[in-house]
Amino acid sequence: MLTPSELRQRYPRLARSLPALAFFGGFIFDALTLGRQIIPIDFVILTGYYLICAAILLVIGREIEHRWEGYQVVALQFFFGGLFSAVVILYFLSSSEIGGFTLVAGLTVLLIANEFVEHRYGRLTLSWTLFTICGIMFFNFALPHLFRSIQPRWFYASIGVALGTTLLLRALSKKKASVLPSFALAAVLLVLYVANILPPVPLVKKDLFIAHRIEKTAGRYTAEIEPPPRRMFWLRSSPLFHRTDSEAVYCFSSIFIPRGLETSVRHRWQILDETTGEWTTTDVMQFTIRGGRREGYRGFSSKANAGPGRWRVRAESPEGKTIGIIAFSITETTSLSNVTLRRVTL
Repeated sequence: MLTPSELRQRYPRLARSLPALAFFGGFIFDALTLGRQIIPIDFVILTGYYLICAAILLVIGREIEHRWEGYQVVALQFFFGGLFSAVVILYFLSSSEIGGFTLVAGLTVLLIANEFVEHRYGRLTLSWTLFTICGIMFFNFALPHLFRSIQPRWFYASIGVALGTTLLLRALSKKKASVLPSFALAAVLLVLYVANILPPVPLVKKDLFIAHRIEKTAGRYTAEIEPPPRRMFWLRSSPLFHRTDSEAVYCFSSIFIPRGLETSVRHRWQILDETTGEWTTTDVMQFTIRGGRREGYRGFSSKANAGPGRWRVRAESPEGKTIGIIAFSITETTSLSNVTLRRVTL
């Protein structure tokens, strides 16, 4: 087999493309194996990625010579690509507000930048920083699944485990590069978590909409909704709700949590004060959800006498972390005869 130097001499274009091929190889392999459902095998695969990255960083730091030495950085880039793509997918599933999507955008930038920094991995400061970010975000998903518990302590534990592993690698390394960037980014993630910007993983919003009526029969929910305009194809229900004097407004949510877990979800009903521009909470309704259902655990709340105006319902975790938001406006009408309604079964 050709060494990297021989490869560069004989096939210079292929050699320049090798890091990019490794990166996209990690991304494609991860996309094919991870998918959109969060299942135990996903965490087995990602744990393997994480441990292999740690092993390669240990070999680089200890300056261990071996026959595959010329390919270890390319391998590291492949598994970093897999970890970053997985984190982007997992956090995209859990994001519901602009802060969460901004975080996902930042992770995506790192995912793309991974292709262009291959020559810097051997200096270890950058490698340890990327390794720490991956560790924090990954363990924030994995620990709640492992211990069957959704509590804020698992995020703090994720920071501790990721930083602890990085510090262990540094202690074993002959190259004493800096770990200050790792601590700085861990502090940034901690601030984002406290500020309710990080998504409340591993809770994943599957569905959230407003309805005129919701009924449960033989384990199935039937809802009557106003369909959204075609230009708003990503919405399940219309952002404009026509309400008669006598009817209640319903909010339906379907939220995925891992098998074996049980927690509660709150529906926080809020109306916008047009004078101050602030949202005022009118009701908070809580119900228990249990994990394991691939489509998510379903539940709903209702509000009578909801007046006209701009409303929203926040689906929240017990700690107040936002799982999803549905915003809509209520307008009063004397009859629904001229309103298009659609009956859906869930």
